[in-house]
Amino acid sequence: MKRSTLKVSKTDAAKRQLETAIRLWFNDGEPASIHTLTAAAHQIVHDLGKARGISSLLRNLTPAKPEYKKKIRQIIAKSENFFKHADKDPDELLDFNPESTEIYMIDAVMTYEALTSERPHIFRAYQMWTTMKNPEILKEEYRAQMQAAIKDPMIAQLGKQEFFTLYMKALSKNDAA
Repeated sequence: MKRSTLKVSKTDAAKRQLETAIRLWFNDGEPASIHTLTAAAHQIVHDLGKARGISSLLRNLTPAKPEYKKKIRQIIAKSENFFKHADKDPDELLDFNPESTEIYMIDAVMTYEALTSERPHIFRAYQMWTTMKNPEILKEEYRAQMQAAIKDPMIAQLGKQEFFTLYMKALSKNDAA
């Protein structure tokens, strides 16, 4: 039986992994799987960005002092490596915080967009949710932009699954118009 093949570029692989991770995240999917998909996409966009002079905050650690970069990288990579490898630590248990994935996810989304100038709907939904739920992390000008983009203040009261469904429908309707 002949099997079909799929030609996939590195940017397309990262996009697919990240879209799947975001979809799972919005639907309260399995946290280790979400983290693994996100970390894989993040590594791809970092590598491509590095070759093109586009910086990934989590991998480049530009603001960090040089003497702390190795330690920070180890902390960042701990979960990623734990979920991929078992050669050195087959009996280890990981104290994993699924919220750490969200940092990878937003950085991967931003790096992907910087690389491709593309903003897939699902990435926009994740960015909107993240900034809507964490407005204190934004500079005032960005907070004002985010608040202006929210037409109905009740949106901020929605759960993430309901928000995702409504936001994606709204974006699809805008495309159709």
